Amino acid sequence: MSNCEEQVKKYIEKNRLIEGDEIVLAGVSGGADSVCLFYLLNALSKEMNFRLCVVHINHMIRDVADSEARYVESICKEEGVTFFRRDIDIPQMSRTLSGSEEEIGRNARYNAFEEIASQLEKENGKKVVIATAHNRNDQAETMLHNLFRGSRLKGLAGIKPRRKRGNHYLIRPILLLERYQIEEYLTEKGYKWCNDESNQTDDYTRNRIRHNILPVAAEQINAGALRHVAETAEYLAEVDEYLDMQAELAEREIIRSDNEKMIYSCEGLKNVPHLVRNRIFMRGICRVCPHIKDVTASHLEDLEHLIESSSGSASLDLPYGVRAQRAYDELYFFSKDNENNIQKDEIPVDITALEDGQTVKITCPGTGNISMKLFPYNSEDKIPDGQYTKWFDYDKIDNGMLFRKRRVGDTICIGEGRKTLKKFMIDEKIPSDVREKIFVLADGDMILWVPGYRIGSNYKVTEDTRRILEVKI
Repeated sequence: MSNCEEQVKKYIEKNRLIEGDEIVLAGVSGGADSVCLFYLLNALSKEMNFRLCVVHINHMIRDVADSEARYVESICKEEGVTFFRRDIDIPQMSRTLSGSEEEIGRNARYNAFEEIASQLEKENGKKVVIATAHNRNDQAETMLHNLFRGSRLKGLAGIKPRRKRGNHYLIRPILLLERYQIEEYLTEKGYKWCNDESNQTDDYTRNRIRHNILPVAAEQINAGALRHVAETAEYLAEVDEYLDMQAELAEREIIRSDNEKMIYSCEGLKNVPHLVRNRIFMRGICRVCPHIKDVTASHLEDLEHLIESSSGSASLDLPYGVRAQRAYDELYFFSKDNENNIQKDEIPVDITALEDGQTVKITCPGTGNISMKLFPYNSEDKIPDGQYTKWFDYDKIDNGMLFRKRRVGDTICIGEGRKTLKKFMIDEKIPSDVREKIFVLADGDMILWVPGYRIGSNYKVTEDTRRILEVKI
């Protein structure tokens, strides 16, 4: 075993990234970092008792993307590793979605990872973790990028070795390696990799940090600048984790639930330390909008003023349509979009009058804006693999549709069999308080879709399908 392999093995064990008898689904683009991840995991798979699979996402942005995909497929074939490929047209998506091409590509990539991981779990009955090739250079670049953007502790904590996303854990087995170590390992072993020309330009902020800031810091301030920045991010990640734990402990004393929302005691909030109080604010906001990013120091200061307010009732608007409401000594967060629908348990969907090409739009509490479109099925059409866009066989829907909360007797088809919705949610480890709030798409007492999880197999598109109902959240 090489020194590099030994280092990575110890890092995996120390952070409990891989615990054995599981499947590791590695994202491999073909660049040096991901090719290094591939060969290191392949070398360690037998010794650490896990099975390696690979997924390659072709974003269809660069002319050489297809050749990179073929290269990754070829090294997987040489090593006998199961290979998955997904072609996702990011330029096309960026014309209809808000956000940068880089952000849209990242979200699409992780959604594809999630979907393939779920498929592997169902087929093999084993736990799946998703491995990405983030390294110590990425760690330093991420911390500086967030620092310059005005992030607080959570942003400065950078990339964690292991974190939950959706239903699976993301792991970063080579986060301890610097880029020069990665290239040294590949060169010593005689492994080839693809060079992404976009990494050589200054088109992206991270590239400008990589090319213009870190090299100058290493040359003119301290040769170990990159290592020191990365180590500080790792230390702050530990502080961040501790602060989150303290916030969770404090919440037990100051929070109550009325089944619709978490309600905080303003007096209780005033009695916890400032840093812990800010973390509680962030946790409350994230309960409404889990992926919120643009909460700033100014928003947190406004929340401080809100709980100190002498008026009996006051409110504050936050990013992504989240509102904080104070009512006397109580504070709670909710989505403005759902304010008028908060008591509704069902949203009817009229699809009976739909004609080809027509779209129906609704807003569903706790779920978001939903569009439904009907069109003829062409067998050459590629079924979308996004987590929040699904196709259903329109002619298999018998009783009309509702987005609603679960009911006794609900059933979902899994493969050739079926489960009660309750049993499905337990098997998926959905917390009991979340089960009561999830809106599912139902056809009578049959479930078409549990958003974020899966669709009922009896509504899937087959070779006999004539019309598609596309549902997009």
